[in-house]
Amino acid sequence: MRILITGATSNIAYELGKKLAKRNHVVYFTTHTTKELKNLEKKLKEDKINALCFKMDITTEDIKLVDKLTIDCLINHAGIGIGGSLLYMDIEALRETYEVNIFSSFQLLKKVYQNMEKSNISGKIFVTSSLAGYLPFPFLGCYTSSKAAISILCKTINKELQYLKSNIKISAIELSAYHTGFNQVMIDNKSKYIEKGNKIEKNIESINRLQRNLFCLIEKENIDKLTDQLVKQIESKNPKLIIRTPWYLKILIKLYFLIYY
Repeated sequence: MRILITGATSNIAYELGKKLAKRNHVVYFTTHTTKELKNLEKKLKEDKINALCFKMDITTEDIKLVDKLTIDCLINHAGIGIGGSLLYMDIEALRETYEVNIFSSFQLLKKVYQNMEKSNISGKIFVTSSLAGYLPFPFLGCYTSSKAAISILCKTINKELQYLKSNIKISAIELSAYHTGFNQVMIDNKSKYIEKGNKIEKNIESINRLQRNLFCLIEKENIDKLTDQLVKQIESKNPKLIIRTPWYLKILIKLYFLIYY
């Protein structure tokens, strides 16, 4: 297969791309910035991975690059996370999160889908969501609500594809929490987007401590098993509509909320 992975600079997407490339798929790794691209090229060379990579900021005209490629599989992984209270957050933070995680992501999805359709490709589209989209995480609602939207959009598109009798499949990858540093960035960056002199600012340290404790409890260290599971779904003729890992994490988080909130 010819596979395009967005947000493939590091961690889950990078490790997944490596495994797919080693299994003789043609893999296109994409990055958000030119600086990230240089780092990615260096990593691929060090890991002896034969793959193509280029800069593709999905919020810009960069997405037109996909018109020059033949793609059998899109793995839409690019996304950002901003922490903070929805009641006191700068609206631009919410707008930026939705722009990257939802609007631009699905604009790319639409373009790839239409190219597959025109070329009569029995393609596959995978969009990274999160189990957090099912849970009301206090002070992380900007991120979690965007993930909730991703999951419902994928489910809706799946119904449309069935109605259209399309040979293209779509799946939502609902990830659990993995220790990649992403969650810690959301915890630490919330103070940048909170208006000054409000109740949240005064309690920011206790809020951060509560969130760090939660992620210490639920984060998984090893992403190897996850990427193996994703490779199987990507190579499957009929991948699951919802790829959820692991199933029990949702219960664990709910118990945590009952105890501490």
